[in-house]
Amino acid sequence: LAQGFKCWPGQWFRIAVRRPVPDVGAMETPGVDSSGRANEVRGRSDGDDSETATSDEDDYRPPIGPVAIVLAVELCERLTYYTLAGTQKTYFNKQLGYEPSAAASINAVFSMLCYMWCLPGGLAADVWGRYKTIVPLASIYAAGTVLVALATFSEHQHQLKGLFFAGSLGLIPLGTGGIKPNICNFGADQIGDETERQREDQKRYFSYFYMSINVGVMIAFGGLVNISTHGLGRSVPLEEGYLATYIVAAASMTLAVGLFVFGTKYYKRSPGGGVDGFVTMCSSVGYSVRNGGGVRAVVCIVGWVTMPMFFACTMIATLSPSSASESRSLTGWTSPLTGHTFPNEAEASCGVPTAHGGGRRLDTATSGDVQAWFNDVALVLGCTSCVCLVVAHQNNSWIKSLPKARATYFTLEEVRAGFATIPLIVVVNVSFNLAYNAMNNAFPSQACQMNTLVGGSQLNGAFFNLGDAIAIIVFTPLFESIAFPLIGRLKGSPVRLGQKICGGLLVAAVGNLAAAWLELKRKRSPLMCWEPVSECAPNGIHMRDMNAFWMFIPFALIGAAEILVNPCMLCYCYLAAPPKVPSMAQAINLFFQGSVSNAFTATVTRYFFPNDFDSGHLEYFYFANVICALVGVLIYYY
Repeated sequence: LAQGFKCWPGQWFRIAVRRPVPDVGAMETPGVDSSGRANEVRGRSDGDDSETATSDEDDYRPPIGPVAIVLAVELCERLTYYTLAGTQKTYFNKQLGYEPSAAASINAVFSMLCYMWCLPGGLAADVWGRYKTIVPLASIYAAGTVLVALATFSEHQHQLKGLFFAGSLGLIPLGTGGIKPNICNFGADQIGDETERQREDQKRYFSYFYMSINVGVMIAFGGLVNISTHGLGRSVPLEEGYLATYIVAAASMTLAVGLFVFGTKYYKRSPGGGVDGFVTMCSSVGYSVRNGGGVRAVVCIVGWVTMPMFFACTMIATLSPSSASESRSLTGWTSPLTGHTFPNEAEASCGVPTAHGGGRRLDTATSGDVQAWFNDVALVLGCTSCVCLVVAHQNNSWIKSLPKARATYFTLEEVRAGFATIPLIVVVNVSFNLAYNAMNNAFPSQACQMNTLVGGSQLNGAFFNLGDAIAIIVFTPLFESIAFPLIGRLKGSPVRLGQKICGGLLVAAVGNLAAAWLELKRKRSPLMCWEPVSECAPNGIHMRDMNAFWMFIPFALIGAAEILVNPCMLCYCYLAAPPKVPSMAQAINLFFQGSVSNAFTATVTRYFFPNDFDSGHLEYFYFANVICALVGVLIYYY
């Protein structure tokens, strides 16, 4: 495995399953040398398959029913999540009156919170077991979707805004944290891995699991996001598009909970294994700081303490009342010839003034002083936290053993090995996912101001997220069957983990460069004044005469980059972390992958995401993402 992984969907999901491994105390700790530095990942033994009893092979029957239920639950949950993630930015902007940049930041905070709860969700499963964690938190998830749906009645959206926030930023992220880190492994638990036949069935299960995710994604982006902004003929009026969309999302999540509970009597349920490993790791750091751990110990504490401060400042900057500035009295652009007011200067060429006399000029919207201050502080705290964690855990020899009175079964070597994964987790996830997150906000917003007409109807910009899902389905077998073997033969050795990760970072950078190039071409294209204004762009903005299907290119490039990076990071976390805490290592990886990266996206959006694309420079936002990805490559090799 140190020479190269084959991490395609049928294999990489398997890494999150606990497997029998040799006693770490009797062998060198995987993924860490004697000084506590992360080293090349080594494979773990699955035991001697020759010792598997023939009778066990004969007695095994594939648990088709429980596995089918898990796949259906995952499909419904992902459909719900991506429906919300793909429509909230437009909803906040067009229905609730938030600035485009503020709406994008709030959507990033939504993803940040969903991934933040993965860490306590994984720890809860270690204490109570996966089943007892999934059921109550999935129910909270469903309740949150119901609140969101109730808050979108067209006549009461502003009055029920607090209800929407309670559901989308409160209950739904909490519920997501219970499902996302546990449901995949729960399905694998039903199959088991005691025999070779079971291990083969697990491979097939993970392929189907991955497929169920993408089916949910395609339903969400291929259908529901368009209903939210365009309605559905006579069945769903335009003004009730969001209500209908969120009702379907709530019904989907409610169905997921019902299906999961229905299958209770068919499941194999494993009890929780406790959190001794997590507690020991935290206690060891605290003990080392108080007992001569040195400069690295202090730097470590600074890194972990500033992380929650980073999240707090990000949320204050994003959710402060000054974000909702659509209704503020700002001076619009007024034609010196006609005296009419337009959303921006470019729209004057269409000759359609704003509906009200004192229109709002998009490119004059600015953040309040307090909000901007919190945004600046958040960025400084986030950078400080990440740099300190990388520096502190690059060498963990400063971590000391606990006194015998406080010692547990978790050894010092295992504590150091657990923390040795942190530098790579931080560097790769932050640098890659800043570029990846452009797919959630900037790409769809850009597509909304291009020609999205198909058969006389406008597509929602989020529709083009299908490019990512299709790319993953198409490129995965091409990479594994053709590209990687060919590159391996040309260079004389298999493609290694680090090479895939760096390749993914470069492809993500190219995806953002492609989006920047398309944005420059979009701004030079004429406004489609002969068509109605865009249904998903800010109010009063017309589409440009450039086909939005060009956006499939950056979406597909990000999908290809995702194949190269995310599976390999999951492989790394499982194989380099101590075998007693693989679930915790995966939860930390998800935490930095989604929560930390989206917190950075929310802050960076305030600097580089223009409220008016026609007069602003969205390409600067993409260039910032490119720089982050390239810096990640340089730090990785350093």
